[in-house]
Amino acid sequence: MNTQAPPDGNTTTAPQMVNICAILLCVALIVFSLRIYTHVRPVFKLVGEDYIVSLATVSEITVFSLMIASTYHGLGRHEFYVKPEELEQAMHYLYGVMVLGLWAATLARVSVAYMLLGLNNSLAWRITLWAGITIQIANVVGANICLFLQCSPLRAMWAVVPDAKCWSSVQAQTYGYVFAVGTSIVCDLFFAFMPIPLLMTLNRPFLERMLLALLMALGLCAAAVAALKIYHMSSFDLTNDALRTVVEMALLSRVEELVLITAACAPFLKSPTETFLRRFNISGFKNGMRSLGTIVPLDRSSSHTTAS
Repeated sequence: MNTQAPPDGNTTTAPQMVNICAILLCVALIVFSLRIYTHVRPVFKLVGEDYIVSLATVSEITVFSLMIASTYHGLGRHEFYVKPEELEQAMHYLYGVMVLGLWAATLARVSVAYMLLGLNNSLAWRITLWAGITIQIANVVGANICLFLQCSPLRAMWAVVPDAKCWSSVQAQTYGYVFAVGTSIVCDLFFAFMPIPLLMTLNRPFLERMLLALLMALGLCAAAVAALKIYHMSSFDLTNDALRTVVEMALLSRVEELVLITAACAPFLKSPTETFLRRFNISGFKNGMRSLGTIVPLDRSSSHTTAS
């Protein structure tokens, strides 16, 4: 902890982070609510990926709540102005944010993969996606194990403990590159580019193809945010004014998670979007002149095969 007062005084950078995250969380919750609503009305037809993305959303709401609690105890301020007991509380909440944030992002990615499974029944397609799901689950389990092993005793992750043994900054950065960011970028790009062949050959209404394109765009956004995390991770150091320096990484992590949840729900907005367009006498952009190839539609719960 610094013994000299910082030049910018007793200021905080947390409100800007909280405001940005709150806006993105509201967007994600609206899109998520529309997805669930279309799957319970008029007929209850929730499927596996609906429950998975619901878990991701609940995890993200909990993460946001913990972040607010950490902000109340000093997140975003210089440690010079934060009482030791407040610093410990803030870091304790941040530890929970790190653990649950990993699960929120992973569950959102798994939900996307489950949705993509319904777009093609080929063996290669399914094997590839199941491999991606397995990698994601193994990655988050490994990341959580590392979080629990970084310090001995564990309490040293958020409190000053005499004679505690913790990983060096190089070891912590290596963990971040491999588990928290590296594998995530690969999977985000993988899931974003997989629908490209379908978009090029799929004889489906324009609206459905646009929703798939939106999924790809959001996946690329998540990968870009993860790349920014790698850039900032090289200079990231929790041993020096942690409450202040962690804000940028916390913001990037929340943006990544919320974009992933939105991406997982976006392709299921076909029904509410068509309902909205009908109010203005606009059609659903159907391809009436072209025949449909055999393919499993986006809404697998309502129908399994659309024949030409």
